[in-house]
Amino acid sequence: MTTTEAGTTTDESRELPWHLTGNYGPIKEELDADNLEVEGSIPAEIDGQYMRNGFNPISGWSDHWFFGDGMIHAVDLRDGTASIRNRYVQTPGLAAGGGAMSMDPKDSPANTNVVRHAGRIFALEEAHGMYEMDQDLNTIGLETFDGGIVGPFTAHPKLCPTTGEMLAFGYNVVGPEYLRYYRFDAAGALVQSEPITLPAGVMIHDFNITQNHVVWMDLPVCFDLEKAIGGEAPFGWTPDNGSRLGVMPRNGGDADIRWFDIEPGYVLHPVNSWEEGDKIVLVVCRLDSFMDGGFDDISGKAELWRWTIDLTTGTVKEEHLDDRKSDFPRVNDRLVGLKTRFGYTQQLGHTPENPSMGQEVYKYDLETGEAEVHNLGNVNGGEPVFVPRGEGGAEDDGWVVLLGHDVETDRSELRIIDAQDFSGAPVARVFTPQRVPYGSHGNWMPRG
Repeated sequence: MTTTEAGTTTDESRELPWHLTGNYGPIKEELDADNLEVEGSIPAEIDGQYMRNGFNPISGWSDHWFFGDGMIHAVDLRDGTASIRNRYVQTPGLAAGGGAMSMDPKDSPANTNVVRHAGRIFALEEAHGMYEMDQDLNTIGLETFDGGIVGPFTAHPKLCPTTGEMLAFGYNVVGPEYLRYYRFDAAGALVQSEPITLPAGVMIHDFNITQNHVVWMDLPVCFDLEKAIGGEAPFGWTPDNGSRLGVMPRNGGDADIRWFDIEPGYVLHPVNSWEEGDKIVLVVCRLDSFMDGGFDDISGKAELWRWTIDLTTGTVKEEHLDDRKSDFPRVNDRLVGLKTRFGYTQQLGHTPENPSMGQEVYKYDLETGEAEVHNLGNVNGGEPVFVPRGEGGAEDDGWVVLLGHDVETDRSELRIIDAQDFSGAPVARVFTPQRVPYGSHGNWMPRG
């Protein structure tokens, strides 16, 4: 299928959906490029790779933004210089020309996140299995941990900075088992696998951890099998299903969960969570509803909220912290599951029909409630990932990096922002040799 500059298919002469136009549109070329153009100066202390995954249908077509084939971009920063490599994740669906989707775990497009644990790199997407990559972005293959991963695997595992564990889950849209919890030790071995009871099949995009607990979010974006069989949108907003949070010991199981009812809403991405005595604090990017118009309606835009679970009284305090629309939150990864002062989010744009990226990035002070703003100018941003300066130091001693797209020049850049001079000019803008489509999630992977 080919496209014209006007954004129509030449063989069918119809408008392309938003997720295949502009900077959402796919690129096909896999390349390696050294000595990238830099405006400013890349700090010499930054030594490693920023990797980000995203939706990039190899055929030029996908029925939904979530279905595009996974393509990972890796920007290598060392000694003040930058290089880039991008590769498709080599899945069976990609080999078949893209878009092959089924309930089989191997049929993942592997397009949502890329993480490293115990020296291994995984490309992830929540409805299927996990694909292992090497440092050069060569695909090793589907990883099941000797059959221990029994179905889908989340795109949002949590890496514990104190134990070195990776905590994760997989959800199923068809019962009887709707949810399963996984725990991996610091050496990468799967050491715990627990089925979790839920009353219905719900979309669980992310979850929360603290030093001693896992907190589940059972929120009402529900799967409807009859609609799916009839060719209708399989997911939709179902507030009558209720909203609740489930607190479980990290080494516990289904019988240990305490459930707490909350007001209906949805969370794609929490900022962070931690314990304060007998209370658990969750800061999240919360939507009033999601997929209210069905599976194709992903235009909802989140705002910052705080939930405080009181384990003694059995209550939850719900607080709206800010009315700015933002999502893709991150913190200093050394504080995941621990008390955090600063959280970073990407503004969401004003386009009503899609999850458009805005031209502001926020640094929230979670103690004062204030937000510092970095203005990206003509650049639409992306997930702001924190890169620490070195061992120790203040929580915000480092940089925030993101992949953005200049709407006027049609150029993409890796922007490097001093986290302690957040509203100031960027430290560096690293320009990529070809456009990088809007994607989803990634991580900083220090060398060594």
